[in-house]
Amino acid sequence: MFVPEDKSATMKLPFGFRDIFPSETFERNAIKETISCILRSWGYGEVKTPVLEYTSNISIGVGREWRNKLVNFFDIDGSLVSLRADMTIPIARLTGMRVKKSQLPVRFYYFSDSFRQTGLQKGIKRVYNQAGLEFIGSGSNTLADSEVLIILIRIMEALGLKDFRIGIGHVDLIGSLCRWMNLDPVQEEELKSGLVRKNFVGMENLLYKIDRKKTDTFLEIIQPEQDGDRMGARINRIGSPGAEKSYEYIIKVQNILDKFGYGRYLMFDFSIIRDFDYYTGLLFEVYNPKINGIVGSGGRYDGLIKKFGLDVPATGFALDIDLLHGAMGDIKIDSKPKILLAGFREEDFEKIISVADRLREKGASVELVLERIRNLKSMAVEKGMDLIIEKIPGSIKIKVTDVKKNSTKMVLLDSFIEGLA
Repeated sequence: MFVPEDKSATMKLPFGFRDIFPSETFERNAIKETISCILRSWGYGEVKTPVLEYTSNISIGVGREWRNKLVNFFDIDGSLVSLRADMTIPIARLTGMRVKKSQLPVRFYYFSDSFRQTGLQKGIKRVYNQAGLEFIGSGSNTLADSEVLIILIRIMEALGLKDFRIGIGHVDLIGSLCRWMNLDPVQEEELKSGLVRKNFVGMENLLYKIDRKKTDTFLEIIQPEQDGDRMGARINRIGSPGAEKSYEYIIKVQNILDKFGYGRYLMFDFSIIRDFDYYTGLLFEVYNPKINGIVGSGGRYDGLIKKFGLDVPATGFALDIDLLHGAMGDIKIDSKPKILLAGFREEDFEKIISVADRLREKGASVELVLERIRNLKSMAVEKGMDLIIEKIPGSIKIKVTDVKKNSTKMVLLDSFIEGLA
């Protein structure tokens, strides 16, 4: 059937997607390189998985509500396939299929786009550019979780983000609280759904119908708390061995991080619960005051890989590159000076290439102006350049304009190049 062309559709993107220009791409790549250097130094190796997976594989680890967020297609053979919604499940599948027990533990990291179906609300995205790691098969849960958190903190510090916080919770602690509240399975599911959506009013209304006194204690426990002793007193008050055991595990991890001076970044937050079903233990989320959203999240998922054939524990995290970039704001990313090289004639082309190469050898990024431009300064500003270098006819000197400082000087070319850091 002929479908008439919708010309209006050619002027916009599908909702939830956006274009990224060179300057932002450069900054995001610098973030990725910082992350990559740290992860490689800890022995993590980069993996890549297909953007499409069988829907049955992805559905193994996503929650009931999440299945409606998968972006699905029919493959050429009629099989139902989906765009990956995160990277943990594909890496669990890869591990179950390709990794031998003799190779454990393995440390993987990745940079990838994940895709999620959403509503039509303005500003909601459907593609998530992520960086993350998975530490699989360690014999010590406590030390593995500690390693992952130390790496996460060092990444944030290396990016210049000093005011972040990491909220830490535990899947079993929430389960213990639900049992202490005497919730039936339907009520527990409703409560956890409310926690995922941060619908505290709805949770309060639900719990007050069951036990008003316990509800006040429950709501107090899930409030974020920096002081471990104060949170410990709240946990001990309810007399739940399961909650106490989960809390003790978190304290062990906190004590390890304290030895490195990283405890100041942590806070207890037992309202944390993820909408993926595969998490089994420690949970954490990364917050930054400049960003209205979760910069990163992660935790332990000991039962997931078994579903693909290899029964091994695992832990990891994912960072949102978009939100990381936004959180950095005006933080300067170490970069090469960007130079606009202009003022030469066609017959000087070979010589100007030689000059540009000398500047590049000094670490500069050099863009040639091949045509006559009336307002070089305006062009340089639009392109985010640091310097303009112009060849002046009849002079042995070059004109150097510092775009950001709005200053100009005449110098010898050789002296300028030698002076570049």
